[in-house]
Amino acid sequence: MNDGDVATKDYKFVYLTRVRGRSSLHHCRVYDSVARAWTMDKELDLGRRELELECPVVCGDTVFWLSSELESYTRIDPYVATFDVREECTQIIPLPKEAILNFFDTLGIAKREGKSLCLIHYSTSSWVFGLWLLKKTSDSVVGWAKVREISLAQMGFMGEPCFVSYVDLIEVATTTLLVFTIYGKVYSYSTKNGEVLKKLASLPISYFPKLIPYSNTLRPCGEQEELSEAI
Repeated sequence: MNDGDVATKDYKFVYLTRVRGRSSLHHCRVYDSVARAWTMDKELDLGRRELELECPVVCGDTVFWLSSELESYTRIDPYVATFDVREECTQIIPLPKEAILNFFDTLGIAKREGKSLCLIHYSTSSWVFGLWLLKKTSDSVVGWAKVREISLAQMGFMGEPCFVSYVDLIEVATTTLLVFTIYGKVYSYSTKNGEVLKKLASLPISYFPKLIPYSNTLRPCGEQEELSEAI
């Protein structure tokens, strides 16, 4: 995990795996590049739903994961699970009731303005993206505040309801882009200036593609490259 946009040789590596037979537990190990050692090895309770482990979001010392949307059979509502690397503690954050999934709705999480966690909810019935920021009150209670709605109709989409299989926010320089897929096509839309919708690519391999961002997880080698032994 690296919270900045600049490569650095000071980092922490979080290795997380599901504990078989223990539906709410994950085995977590943390490697500290400064100490050059594994500094934590224990089991964490991250809730009873599957997590989107391939799409973490890092804000400060905290890693966030969204629970999977594929478990429609479970009675447990989706949530965001957090792991504070400094304090070595976890938290389960329920989603706002308005963002609880209906059939074919889509969820995503991203970092907004470089510091805040943003929940993105696309409603198939209304064709609207809702953006929610995670905020902490004066008594340290966290909650969601809705900050924006963006309609596909305002972007020029007309006709039959559109199925969105992936949503994300990507910050490029001074622009924040809403990136999403509709069937086999990838689009971007500027949330700051309402820039005209752009089609980024067509993906004929998958009818319902899911993109995996890597900016929070991959970094070039530093000055002291090391071979990581098998875990």
